[in-house]
Amino acid sequence: MPRRPRRGGKGGKPLREEPISLVQLQACPLAMDCFRRQSCYHYCELISQIQHHRELARLFVLHLHDGHVNLTGVDFILSPETITEATGIPNIGEQWNKRQQLEKSYYEPYIKPRYMRHLSRVFPFQYLNDQFAPLMKLIIRYFSCEGRFSRLYACHVRLLMHFTRVRMMNIPYFMFRNIERMVFLVQKKTQAQQHRSIYHYALIKIVVVH
Repeated sequence: MPRRPRRGGKGGKPLREEPISLVQLQACPLAMDCFRRQSCYHYCELISQIQHHRELARLFVLHLHDGHVNLTGVDFILSPETITEATGIPNIGEQWNKRQQLEKSYYEPYIKPRYMRHLSRVFPFQYLNDQFAPLMKLIIRYFSCEGRFSRLYACHVRLLMHFTRVRMMNIPYFMFRNIERMVFLVQKKTQAQQHRSIYHYALIKIVVVH
């Protein structure tokens, strides 16, 4: 029997599948409530309306330097402030990026008790309490965009803390730093490698169109 192709995770290439409709989000009442309470649902609606433009995102990323990019003679600025203007997500809360760490006590409400002593910097998705799994998958699709669901980091727990209103996080700043890190990596790659490493396609188009 032929093997099925790998779909990301350890050893596989991540699939950066960003949402193109609201169907999955609307099927998760917890995520709907959390996103609305944190003023992020409108951003999800914009993504479903604007769709993706991969070549626009690639050109934007390749020409972005110090928060500025010029495309066909038009100047654009990327910053937490311009992300807020384009998406409506408030530019408030604790500034956080993917490389920061959390004290283990913050993990307890979200992790199955039998796995707490096994936690490390990176841990399997299955450690997450089942009640938070659908919400976490949607957070990954809309906000962190790793393209994989097999493993989680401190930033995922921090995002859960934000959307469950435990500790506010600055989402525009998080996405801005996310793109900054992506730009640094993508600009070193060949054209054939670039599309596999680009994400936040919809966010980039939303900023450009706005």
